[in-house]
Parts: sequence; C-alpha cells; structure tokens
Amino acid sequence: METSYLDYYKRILKSVSFDLGRLKNELNKANQILTVEERTSLKKWMLRNGLYSEKLRGNAF
Repeated sequence: METSYLDYYKRILKSVSFDLGRLKNELNKANQILTVEERTSLKKWMLRNGLYSEKLRGNAF
C-alpha cells in the first residue's frame, strides 16, 4: 500500500506532538513538500486533533 506525503506527515506530526520544537521542525519540512491543497488539509486535520496552537502560527501555513 502506498502512503501519500500528507498521510506520512500526519503520522509524523502525531508522533512528535509532545515536543513543540520537533513539531515545528517537522511541520516546516511538510510545508516544503506538500501542495497548497495538502497544506490546507493538514492544517484542518491538526485543528481537529488539537495539534495546532498559537505557538505554531509563525512557523506554519
């Protein structure tokens, strides 16, 4: 089964969510690779799962 970059980064972000520094780093990597539509989808997913906070505003999306 093939995994999309979006699904890959969802897994990664969920697994590093305990560490804000690592979360920012992985989110920046995701933003470099994902398309605009995928970034929008990722942000919505993060909001639904409580992974997006004000502390990420400068580094994300």
